[in-house]
Amino acid sequence: MFLRLLLIGLPLTSCSIPVVPAGTFTINCHERHFWLSVKGSFLGSMVQFYIEDNTGIHFLSSQRAAECGYTVVLNQHADLVFRASYLACYVENSGDTEFSVSVRFVNMQTDGRVNAYPFMLRCSLIVPWSLREIVCEDNYMEVSVKWQIPVVSHEGVKWLDLQSRTLEERAMQLRTGQVIFYRPNVFDKTPRQIEDVKAIGYHIIATDTRILLRSAYSSLLSYTFKEKNVQVEAVSAIVILQLEGTSSIPVEISMACAKTEGVVDGLYLLWSLPLALSPLVRGWFRNGAMRLGVDGRVLSDCEMHDIGYNISLKDQTVNIRIPFDREGAKIKSHVLKGQYAQSVSVEFFYMYYWDDAIWPHTQHRSFLLLRTPYVPRTPIVFNKTDPSTEMFSITLGVFPADVSLQNITLGDDTITWTEAQQHNIHLKQIFFSNGSHAYELQVPFTHPMVTQRVLSGHYRRQSLILTFDLVIFPEEEPFSYRTNVMFDQKEPALPAVLGGSCTEKGVLVILHYGSEDVPWDLYVGGHKLGWELGQLGGYRLDGRDDHFSVEIPLYSPGITYEDLNLKNMIVKVEVSAVNMVTLKVEHSLVQRCTFPVRDFLVCLPEGRIVVVTDTTRSIPPTKPNSTSLLDTSCKPTATDRSRALFNFSLDSCGTTMTVEGNSLLYENEIRHSQKFLPEEDPLIHMDSPFRLTLQCRYPLNGTSTLMLHPTARTTNKHPSLPRKRRRGLN
Repeated sequence: MFLRLLLIGLPLTSCSIPVVPAGTFTINCHERHFWLSVKGSFLGSMVQFYIEDNTGIHFLSSQRAAECGYTVVLNQHADLVFRASYLACYVENSGDTEFSVSVRFVNMQTDGRVNAYPFMLRCSLIVPWSLREIVCEDNYMEVSVKWQIPVVSHEGVKWLDLQSRTLEERAMQLRTGQVIFYRPNVFDKTPRQIEDVKAIGYHIIATDTRILLRSAYSSLLSYTFKEKNVQVEAVSAIVILQLEGTSSIPVEISMACAKTEGVVDGLYLLWSLPLALSPLVRGWFRNGAMRLGVDGRVLSDCEMHDIGYNISLKDQTVNIRIPFDREGAKIKSHVLKGQYAQSVSVEFFYMYYWDDAIWPHTQHRSFLLLRTPYVPRTPIVFNKTDPSTEMFSITLGVFPADVSLQNITLGDDTITWTEAQQHNIHLKQIFFSNGSHAYELQVPFTHPMVTQRVLSGHYRRQSLILTFDLVIFPEEEPFSYRTNVMFDQKEPALPAVLGGSCTEKGVLVILHYGSEDVPWDLYVGGHKLGWELGQLGGYRLDGRDDHFSVEIPLYSPGITYEDLNLKNMIVKVEVSAVNMVTLKVEHSLVQRCTFPVRDFLVCLPEGRIVVVTDTTRSIPPTKPNSTSLLDTSCKPTATDRSRALFNFSLDSCGTTMTVEGNSLLYENEIRHSQKFLPEEDPLIHMDSPFRLTLQCRYPLNGTSTLMLHPTARTTNKHPSLPRKRRRGLN
């Protein structure tokens, strides 16, 4: 807000008084001050204040306001604050207990219109005056003492009461008196006439009960120094009153104000000042009490505790800490070197009183608008993602009221508030009781701009790169904040799964490990799957990160034949997965497969041999139903036009057994049952001879312990060519 006090008054006759919105003006009485505030939204491009008394209308320039006890400032809420001392110029004062002043607020609009608003401010003294009171305002210093004057002699301090004299007499004594200003290391203590002092900006007056000195800061005769590492400005003066028939009476009328600035202390605004300012203390010192106030309101001890204000004393230095997020603190945003920054300000009131060797009671009041320098602040992203909702839930903040979100950017897509819903994004503003706010953004995990990556330990990482585009008002300063939010989601606990399927060459078994970190042993047909069994059976093994598979060929260990006929072969594989830690079978599988039948020879572990053979491939072809085993009574159990099926035990049908090393070799033969011509013509066979040798090899430890891959040599010897048997001729 650009505030300007014009040096030349506007003609008030051209002003009008329009209707004012409720709450625009606020008027208060504050112990020693009139208090008028104007809403910042109501202010025009320029403002003025005029004071009216019985002598006319007086325009307040900046210099005149400081000399006369008026203050006009913009507070931390950008509202205009007008303060006037009860002892200011043009104030109607009734016995230093009742005060009134007529004020006109003139507001110039941007379109040139000028509006004037008159106010009659009236206040009564609630807290009695102390012997000495000092005020440190934003633009001036003020000290007032009672007409009960302390006179220091070798006998001690005596009090001279001049209150009984009339106001005119006291005013005359003051006008004819002199003032001595003294400064450290300056030996010029020449008395100055009161009128000369007024000419250089010092305002000295007499009221019904008090003598007052006031001056703007950095006045001609002020000085500065460091006390407890704090900058202090002071005016040290003695007013010399000449009373009739008596010697001159010196009146100590010094004033001093700490000029420290507020600093950032973590999450607090810190203001430090000396407990007692040395130009104001004489002799011994006794600590009194303190009071604080914000926004023109004095706080009780309970209120200060409740809102987190903290006052501490260390090495005779008072430290006052005000939380950023509590009542009274105002945060202003700014872009500092491309980065978001904040300054904290507080419209602050501080009162402290003490006793010393001369003044038994001194009250010292300070009105300050404390501001910290701009400090870079990184916005905070709160990741409140709940995996059950399957979406990111992100909060960005916390921002003061002067920050507004304009857009968000996901990847390369810039999305405005109005477009968010169309992009399956939920965006809302969250308001807090202290006037700050944050922004909440919800984006589903399934959004195209969310990337996913599988991590070790069965976790899945969801990532989203976001850019928030914000603006600071009213300056319209843009800034952006980019962040990458992530959420590591544990995958649902998936149990191991044992499955099977049929292939062209056998049975495929797959063990999916699941998400549980469990070591497994696989058993096929009751036998542990290891290197020996895999080699023996010709298994095809394949291990991956998430599963293990084994393909079990037909005619290999682990295959059980449930049905064998000329059309189909139905086989079964029984597999179990054993937890290597608990040694318990946790998963089992029975996989059945049906295969079409051509030729095969199967040596069953229960001591049986099953064989299907095509007898028509011999030359000449042999009829299947005319074949048998070595024992000609063992005929095929089934035949069709080309094939014969034999199913017999090892100890039947003429099967022979021999020992070869560590194996038992069982052998039989399929033969063609020949038919011969009648005896009277025995020269030619009716059928060709047919033989098919069958062999099965079993280990010596028994035929039922393990089904082996058949190693029998199947021999299909072609029948000999037909021969004619003739009788010899003589």
